Amino acid sequence: TLIGTVDLKYDDVSYATVQQKAFLRCGMMPVQPIKELWWFKIGAEEPIYYYDPTSIEAAVMERARRSSRDNTSLEIYPTQLDDEGEYICRVVVWDNTGNSTKPSIPISREARMMLKVNVPPEKVEITHLTSGRNLSLRCKSEGAKPPADILWTKTSPDGVETELHDLSKLREIEPTGDLYDTAEQIFYHLEENEMIAKISCVVRHHNTNTTIYKNITFVSPAIQNALKVTMQRFADPVLYSSIENQDGQDNVAGLVKISADPGFKVLYNTSVTLKASAPGVFPEPRYLWWVGDQTGIAGRELHITNLEEDKSYFVLAENPLGRVVLQIPVYVTSADYSQWNDSSNDGDARITDASSGLDTGAIIGIVIGVLIVVFFIGFAVWYWTIRNGTQVFSPKKEKPHVVDEETIPFRSTDKPLMRTISTQTLEGRRSRREPSI
Repeated sequence: TLIGTVDLKYDDVSYATVQQKAFLRCGMMPVQPIKELWWFKIGAEEPIYYYDPTSIEAAVMERARRSSRDNTSLEIYPTQLDDEGEYICRVVVWDNTGNSTKPSIPISREARMMLKVNVPPEKVEITHLTSGRNLSLRCKSEGAKPPADILWTKTSPDGVETELHDLSKLREIEPTGDLYDTAEQIFYHLEENEMIAKISCVVRHHNTNTTIYKNITFVSPAIQNALKVTMQRFADPVLYSSIENQDGQDNVAGLVKISADPGFKVLYNTSVTLKASAPGVFPEPRYLWWVGDQTGIAGRELHITNLEEDKSYFVLAENPLGRVVLQIPVYVTSADYSQWNDSSNDGDARITDASSGLDTGAIIGIVIGVLIVVFFIGFAVWYWTIRNGTQVFSPKKEKPHVVDEETIPFRSTDKPLMRTISTQTLEGRRSRREPSI
C-alpha cells in the first residue's frame, strides 16, 4: 500500500498459534527515519506499544516488542487467545520531500490488520461399544479453534495403515466459549477372519499443523501354557489350560484372569462366586461357564451354591480374534458337619462366618484336653486312696484282749489269802458286757 511517499506493507489478516509467537507486519518501503511508532488494539484503552527514538521505548503490553525484522513490525510472545482482534499500526516519519532547504514535516500514516489466534486440540478421547463383530467407536476432540477434522484408519498386523472410507458416520461440532469440541462416531463390522492390529482416530488441526492419534488396539484373549484340544462342546479345536498353570504374570496383554470369592477352597455345603476378566482385550470378550455336561451360563460371573464336593468348572473367553478355555478346580475342605444335621435348618446349610465351624484340628484338641482332665481326676482319687487306705479298705485292728482274772482256775498253792478287785478286773468285766470284735 502506498501512503504518500511511504510504502507501508502489512497483511490484512495474520495468524498465530496460542503459546507461540505472533507477527504483525507493518514495514516501510523505503525505510525512513522514524519520529514515532504507535501500536493500538481496538477495544483497548491505551496503546499496547509506543516508540520514540529520541527518548523512550515503552510497551504497555509486556509481551509486545518491535520485531527484529524491521523497525516498525510488532511481535507478541507468548500469544494468548485474548490477543485475537484488530490492530492499528501508526507510523510518524519526517518528510521533506527531498528538499533539504525546507524544514522536515512529520507525516502520520496508519494501517489496520486482523490477528487470528488458533488453538490446537487440548484433549482427544475415544470410546467404544461392541456387540459380537459390530463395533461402535466414538472419537472426541476438545478445545480446538477452529474445529478439528477427524478421520479413521486401520492397521494390519504387519503394520500397513489404510484409511477407512465409506463408513457410516455421525459428526457433531459443539462450541464451548471461543473454542470448539468435535465428535465423530462410526460403525464398523469385523469380517470373518479379518485381521486388524488397531483402529485409529486421527485428529488433524491444519491451522496449527497438529496431528493426534488415538488408537484402539485389537487383542485376543490369552492364557499361559496352553494346549490345543478338541472338546465336544466346540466344533473346532480351542486353546485350553488350567488356572493352576497360570503364573500370575501381568506383562502379557489380554491374559484371562479368574478370581473366587471367598476362595478356591471352601467349606462343605457353602457358596462360591467365580469371576472372569481379561484386561486389555478388545473387542470385549464374552464368557461362557459350564461344569460337566450342563448347559453353559453366559456372563462374567458364576455363582455356585451348596457345594458338597470337589468340582472342576470351565470358562470360555471369546472375541472375534480368538477364544480360550480355562479349567477352574474348586475344592471342599473338611469341617464340623453337625450344624448341617440340625433339623431346624430344614436341610439347607447356611454359614454366615467360616470361622464359626470347627475343623479336624480343633476337634482333636478338645478330645485331648478332656482326656488330660480325666487323667488328673483319676490320679487325684488314686493318690487320696493310697494315703488313707488302712482306714478305708483294711479291717479294724482288734483291741488287746483283757483277761478277767476271776475266770482263771486258781491252784491251791497260788490262791490268795484275800480277793481284790483291780482296774484290770473292772475292765475285764466291762469287756464282757461289751465284747471286743
